[in-house]
Amino acid sequence: MAKTVRMSDDLRLRALEGNADALAAAPEAEFTDAERIRSDLDALKEGAAMLTQAGNRVAALALMWSAVAIDPTDLGGHRRLAAMLANSGDVDGAANEYARYIEFMLPIGDVARATMELAYGAKVLGGHPALREAAEKIVTAVRALVPGGSATASLPTPRLLPKVPFRICIHDDGDRHWMQLEGGTSELVPTSVRLLDRQDNVVETRKCIPLTPGQKGHARIIEGEPPAGVAWVVLGISDEVVAALDAGKPSPYRVQAKVGDEWISSVLVDTGCRLGRRPSKIAVS
Repeated sequence: MAKTVRMSDDLRLRALEGNADALAAAPEAEFTDAERIRSDLDALKEGAAMLTQAGNRVAALALMWSAVAIDPTDLGGHRRLAAMLANSGDVDGAANEYARYIEFMLPIGDVARATMELAYGAKVLGGHPALREAAEKIVTAVRALVPGGSATASLPTPRLLPKVPFRICIHDDGDRHWMQLEGGTSELVPTSVRLLDRQDNVVETRKCIPLTPGQKGHARIIEGEPPAGVAWVVLGISDEVVAALDAGKPSPYRVQAKVGDEWISSVLVDTGCRLGRRPSKIAVS
């Protein structure tokens, strides 16, 4: 015996009937505009789910298009519509739906939501052209967050600090050694010098004494080197430093000169002025 099918047994009709009953049962005055929109959205989503279950994807898509038309910024409706389009093989339609949602987020200032939705869409669909275009719109919106100015601030150009030249003499005083430095230039006038160890710890700091123009310093002038400098100073040094200078090796300690407000490196020219003349050597610190 054939089974009698009532109209209410059709899932598609039950979805529509259920929505109509729900709307008819509620008094009109009890709904605010926001509640009415939410009620309509929920009814359309439920109807689309039932129609999808019944195999009528075309009608289900029509309901979801209606849902996003009622509230274009509803995340649930948007995601469901995009998923239905992708599952039906309409990848372009799904990508355009993600792009549409992003375009609605940007004018209301929700750049974060737009960015997250772009990432979600790219994860689902990959690098679709519609998503790349949406990404450019997000970039433009982010740039607009920073007000433009008439002059664009530019980064300072890196500069190489010069090195202060010094001629040096080594003097013995019993069990101690002293290094006399004479140097500087008219552009690099040292006011102090300091001695640093291997860990850049300051061992000693001394103020420089100015040399008057034409005043002859103690250190002899090496041929090819500039004449007497503009200041001189004496630092105490260790046997290790003297041994390195005598061997023509780099000094284990560094000498820095203060020029203005900056401490900068120096170039030490050994004049050989110590007990017994020695060939001139150059050490850079």
